[in-house]
Amino acid sequence: MEDGDWAEKTGNSRVVVRFTGTSDGTGETNAVKVDLSDLKTHSGTVPKRTAVEWVEWKVFGMAVNLSWDRAPRATIVNINDIGYNNGTIDEERMDWSAYGGYLDPGEDDGTGDIILTSSYAYSGDSYDITMCLRLKD
Repeated sequence: MEDGDWAEKTGNSRVVVRFTGTSDGTGETNAVKVDLSDLKTHSGTVPKRTAVEWVEWKVFGMAVNLSWDRAPRATIVNINDIGYNNGTIDEERMDWSAYGGYLDPGEDDGTGDIILTSSYAYSGDSYDITMCLRLKD
């Protein structure tokens, strides 16, 4: 996005997405955070898969699982997976860009959307997650 608009004709090879949330105590289950049908590759098609080049986060309290919507689910990363550490902050970055990215293992066995599920969420717990995705035809 050089000019602030999505490239309608050429598409994109990479996108950076950021999602944030503050819990009301109920958490989230299978919340779609990246819907592939909203994206377009350089060839103008919806990507079939993504590769996560890097993900960074700051999670307070709750545990968060990011995964691709596949059958079975394909975990990208578990954050603060001890979970019951309410009151602690997990702040980290994982980078797979030197290896070509962490590739979604499926293609026809689900949507490939990136989903988030939280657990051990108490009121006021929060997450701030940013990830760079390479789009695959």
